Order: sequence, then structure tokens, then C-alpha cells
Amino acid sequence: MTVFAIPSLLVLVGLGVWQLQRLEWKETLIADRMERMNMPAVALGAVPEKGWRAFELRAVRARGAYQHDKSVEIVSRTLKGRPGVHVLTPLVLADGSGTVLVNRGWAPPVHARDAAEFRRPGGVVPVDGFLRAGAKTSAWVPDNEPANDIWFYADAPAMAKARGLENVKPYVLELAPDAASGGGYPIPGQTITAVRNNHLQYAVTWFGLAATLVVIYVIYQVRRRD
Repeated sequence: MTVFAIPSLLVLVGLGVWQLQRLEWKETLIADRMERMNMPAVALGAVPEKGWRAFELRAVRARGAYQHDKSVEIVSRTLKGRPGVHVLTPLVLADGSGTVLVNRGWAPPVHARDAAEFRRPGGVVPVDGFLRAGAKTSAWVPDNEPANDIWFYADAPAMAKARGLENVKPYVLELAPDAASGGGYPIPGQTITAVRNNHLQYAVTWFGLAATLVVIYVIYQVRRRD
């Protein structure tokens, strides 16, 4: 019993300590995320070509014209329990610096979409959004299938290649919420601000199991002596 209990106790306590370390890391990550999103917006032209990752989640402003005929849709996106897609549309920047993919928001699948409610802004328009790298959010997300035009996550270089676009920024802009949009689709403001943080619960679970093991060990030894 002792040979079993001591290593098991060390493992359980170690897992609890590890979760506390993860908790500290996650809280720092969340604080940094919220700080970035609350910073003043910057012009897209101020984002450097090579150091753009430092602007991840920063509010960005741009102006340009949409190329709606070259839009890409990311599948398996839900909004309040409704299945749908995220619509990414190339925006040709008005300053001539290239093109950026803009996640215009959530919309129902094509077969359930009312064309009259689907917005396609024309001409040069202002764009306010958040800069996102675009990548898999977890290992459970399937790989994109460019050959079949099936996309599960944003990948600006691959999407640009699939649509024959040139001089495209390596990141994506996700439109900020727009109270003046007047309804219709796509619905902007789909940037995920919440980050799951269950590490404290996990730590309590591991420490609780360690305490339970100690109690069982003590009871076992008492009964054994009796």
C-alpha cells in the first residue's frame, strides 16, 4: 500500500501544482488579450509587414473596396445555436498597399440564406475590425481542403492562392460589431473574447484526489493495525 500510495500522491500533487501554474499563465494571457482589444484603433497602414503579429487582436481601421465574387466561407460556425458560416471577403485597400481578407461575420448556409438580407457593400467603404492571425484553434479542427473549397479556419495565404489573389496580407481582419448595420447578413462582431479558464477547478480536483488518497491510506493503516 505504501509503495503504491507515495508515488500516486506525488503525481496527484504534481498535477495540482501544474494546473496552478497553468492558471497563472492563462490569467496573464487573458489580461494581455483584453488589454490589446481595448487599445486605441490604429490605421492598417501602421501595421508593419514583418512585425504584424505584435498587433494581434488590436483594433484596426482601413478603407477599401470589397471583391464579393471572390469571397470564401468558413464552415461549421454557429451563432446562438444556429449553424452557419463565416464570410471572408477580399478588401482591395484604397491606399494601394494590397488586399486584406475581412471576416464580415456570421451568415446562414447558402441554402437557408435570403438573398435580399445578404449585404454586399459596394464602392470604397470604411472597415473597423480586429487583426487576427487566422489559424487552427485546436487540434480537433480539421484541415482545410482548398481543392474542394472547404475551409474550417482562416488561412489568408492559402485562401488568396485559391482565389487567385495577389499581394494579400498574411492576416485577417474580423469586423467589429456595428450597431448601425441595419440588420441582415453577415452579422459582424464574431471575434471571440472569452477564453476558457478551468485550471483552478482542475487544480482543486487533483488536490482533492490527493487528500482522498491520504485519508484512504490512513484508514487502511489504522484498520490493518487493529
